[in-house]
Amino acid sequence: MTTKNIVEINNLDFSYVKGTKVLENINLVVKPGDFLGIIGANGGGKTTLLKIILGLLSPDKGSTKVFDQSPKKARRQVGYVPQYAKIDLDYPINVQEVVLMGLLGNKKTWQRFIGSDKKKATAVLEKVGLVDLAKKRIGELSGGQRQRVLIARALVRDPKLLILDEPTSSVDTKAETDFFELLKKLNQEIAIIVVSHDIGMISPYINKIACLNKTLFLHDGGEINETMIKSGYKCDIELLGHGIPHRVLKKH
Repeated sequence: MTTKNIVEINNLDFSYVKGTKVLENINLVVKPGDFLGIIGANGGGKTTLLKIILGLLSPDKGSTKVFDQSPKKARRQVGYVPQYAKIDLDYPINVQEVVLMGLLGNKKTWQRFIGSDKKKATAVLEKVGLVDLAKKRIGELSGGQRQRVLIARALVRDPKLLILDEPTSSVDTKAETDFFELLKKLNQEIAIIVVSHDIGMISPYINKIACLNKTLFLHDGGEINETMIKSGYKCDIELLGHGIPHRVLKKH
């Protein structure tokens, strides 16, 4: 019996303005157990591609299937941590309440959270190592801890795919390492897609990598090489220090 693909994209084009393609001829398959890292230049279409997978944007051409359905129909099976999650740190809301917000899509406006909802919140907080902080105000947490709360919020509906857009852009190196160690552990249960600018950080954790800059170059395996980075950044690069591009040089 064959295992169905989680994400399957074929010959996809997308443009915000007619005649100016942001994505062109994108082909991508994400399978159960995949940990896909997406890297590439700013403005290369990474966030746009995620929004198409989430069903927030529709392509001009090509097909997108998520769990063998349209992205919109598959939304409940996908957890999402956006790049800029807006949380008012002065608002008196605790960690458990933030996580419970992930269940709002399952409820009608007038429905309250019940005991089983709170058990789900406790279970995912246990997964991300924050169960002891369930009653702590969100504004009192460190940046790394807040990112874990956002993962818990995304996990509380028990998704089969977790998508993260630049999840560690505002945390320090230690918190970033801890964060990806957590994702590696979660990947034992669910597939993960992460967009990151820090290609050196994600390389040890992912098992598949895509370089995206309008077109997509996919490689099975987390190893990053010069050819891949050139394809993603469309410029000459110098690889220094364990394959990390310390210099990205455009031709003049």
